[in-house]
Amino acid sequence: MLERVLAINPGSTSTKMAVFTRKGVEFELKVDMEALQVSKGNVYEELDFRTRQIGAELELHGIDSISIVIGRGGLLKPMKSGAYKVCDSMISDLKIARYGNHASNLGAALASYFGKKFRAPAYIIDPVSVDEMTPEARISGVPGIQRKSVSHALNIKATARRVCERENLDIQKVNFIIVHMGGGISVCAMLRGKNIDVNNALLGMGPFSPERAGALPLEGILDLVFRQKKDEAALRKLFTRESGLKGYLGTNDVREVVRRILTGDKEAELIMNAMLYQVRKEIGAMAAVLDFKVDALVVTGGAAYSDYIREAMHEHLGGQFRIIFNPGENELEAMADGGFRILDGKLSIYDYEKDEA
Repeated sequence: MLERVLAINPGSTSTKMAVFTRKGVEFELKVDMEALQVSKGNVYEELDFRTRQIGAELELHGIDSISIVIGRGGLLKPMKSGAYKVCDSMISDLKIARYGNHASNLGAALASYFGKKFRAPAYIIDPVSVDEMTPEARISGVPGIQRKSVSHALNIKATARRVCERENLDIQKVNFIIVHMGGGISVCAMLRGKNIDVNNALLGMGPFSPERAGALPLEGILDLVFRQKKDEAALRKLFTRESGLKGYLGTNDVREVVRRILTGDKEAELIMNAMLYQVRKEIGAMAAVLDFKVDALVVTGGAAYSDYIREAMHEHLGGQFRIIFNPGENELEAMADGGFRILDGKLSIYDYEKDEA
């Protein structure tokens, strides 16, 4: 029987999905959602609608058999890098947003539904909560507050493997700084295959991004809470969806910002350059984490396609690092690769209820 992997990646305003065979992509598409269909509360309110969307597309394309389903891993407890079979307790944690509310929380439930439909096992791989940080990296400076690993782990891990395969490198013998630049930005210190330090790419650490705030002056946060009386829901929305390029310039589209810069928009140029400035500072911090023994700086994510960003990276960092660009989110491909590695018995499989990071 033809082996197929169904990969499902729910985003904030769309669902990306693809069916892969051993030869490559059988079909891939992005199903957009209208504004009224996007939940203003818990993302699980969108589950039934997204399920119907995906089901309709699979039927339209005549897909009648699937070997394994991989869903995007959402905000869960700290976890090891690898694959986890979807289970009831995992879905329960995601449904109540125990560790945070994000569209990726729908990935496991969607994988479970279509796994049952096609009588195929359902997994998540390298969720955003993959945690390989060193003990020192967890210390925040305030007892009771711990730094957390929340990153684009799926693409970071897959990109590292892809670069090593292409460059004929042993991932267990090299050190990378990997920068994922999408709606959020992850800057990761990878020591011999382990993500030993990374900024919280969703809330509260690292550079600002196309729509997230990054690290902030504490005095400003106190002002928002105690003088402007912002509540928790408003602050979470502000810091994760309405900040960064979107907050300053009204758009989270890097291409639009670059277009404005090329037409002489000085404000757009200042804000874009400030974002890249903060990215460089975080790269420097991760180089220090690796004792400045860095084999390559790897830049990935959708923004890595931008010539403006690539030129800025080379101008400011080319003398210090070998820079490798591997553009694109690549998350569907990473899930498919993991699915086939599970089928081949080449990927570690963990139990969500028993295994801790």
